[in-house]
Formats: sequence, structure tokens, C-alpha cells
Amino acid sequence: MSSKKTNASELKRGGEEQNAFGKKQIMGSVLFSPKEKDVLEVVLQESGSYSLEEAKKLMKLYLNKEVI
Repeated sequence: MSSKKTNASELKRGGEEQNAFGKKQIMGSVLFSPKEKDVLEVVLQESGSYSLEEAKKLMKLYLNKEVI
């Protein structure tokens, strides 16, 4: 069975995709609410490139983390 756990390094593609955006571009987007941008501020790296889907996946993973 495959594990459902995925980390940021597995999702990040480093700009290989055509529709990859930097953190500043994503943070300036109107596609995300202010609350979502607060989460993205934490999960996205300054030097990374992300597609919108990758950013949404990282946000979802962060929000669904198990609290210990």
C-alpha cells in the first residue's frame, strides 16, 4: 500500500512546469483569500516555484496535519 503522506519536497517541482509561480506572485493573487494567504505564507518557500495546484495541495496538507 502506498502512504498518503506527502511532503513539500515531493510536491515542489522547482519551476519545471510551464505555469509555475514564485511565492510573491501567489501571495499577490486574487485567487486566494486573506486567510489562505496566511497559510501560504508559512508553507511556501521564497526560492520555490509552485503551480496553483501545488500551492493548494501544500495548504491542504498543512491544514490537515495531525496535532500532537
